[in-house]
Amino acid sequence: MPSPFTRRDLISKSVIAAALFATRPGMVIAETFGRKPLDLTPNDACTLTCRATIGPCFYEGRVERRDITERQPGLPTLLSFLVVNADTCRPVPGAAIDIWHANASGLYSGPISNMCTDGNVAAQTSTFLRGIQTTDADGWAHFNTIYPGWYSGRTPHIHSTVRLSSTELVTTQFFFSDDLNTKVYTTHPAYTPRGGANTTNVRDNVIGGSASRVTPFLFQPKLVDTSQLFALKVIAVRTSATTCNA
Repeated sequence: MPSPFTRRDLISKSVIAAALFATRPGMVIAETFGRKPLDLTPNDACTLTCRATIGPCFYEGRVERRDITERQPGLPTLLSFLVVNADTCRPVPGAAIDIWHANASGLYSGPISNMCTDGNVAAQTSTFLRGIQTTDADGWAHFNTIYPGWYSGRTPHIHSTVRLSSTELVTTQFFFSDDLNTKVYTTHPAYTPRGGANTTNVRDNVIGGSASRVTPFLFQPKLVDTSQLFALKVIAVRTSATTCNA
């Protein structure tokens, strides 16, 4: 089957990125959902990733696994993260990436605040849509999940913390474009009963304010046949202290 990515998708938009990936001209997103690997070139390779609030829905009961769905209904989504050193532009192997996000109904899992689970007992006794992966020798980590649902007052988002050994390098959040959110929520049956999100990216109380403020935190996505999503984000970190905040 031909790749759904165009030649334009495979051209790096950054001289630094081109240098970084000179030995691997097309980044391969690992096989998932029964499809062959797909190529997508990161376009924000060495931009320092700024911090954002951890939020009230974090849970320490972390599970190391790639598939975090636990049979939650939703748009199958492969999240691919590339961790690089913001100063050297080299991949960072052995970094632990911890992610968590809401399900299609806007609920988080875990024994956490009722605000996060809406008091749903099944959600409070589950660990869905939470997990950890460790970056490989080339700095990559992948998660099989679903597209995140929305809840009132927040634009759809993915929480993430990156650690090296026991040192936290960055805790932040990542987002999708408003257009993609609308498309998913109005066409996929797992989300259509709730309809579109009631908060856009620029109106979000964490990352909102302007499109330019949101852009560095957006995933680079590719929707395939409206039935699968592949999304890439480069996370550039420093081991030294930084004041870069969202």
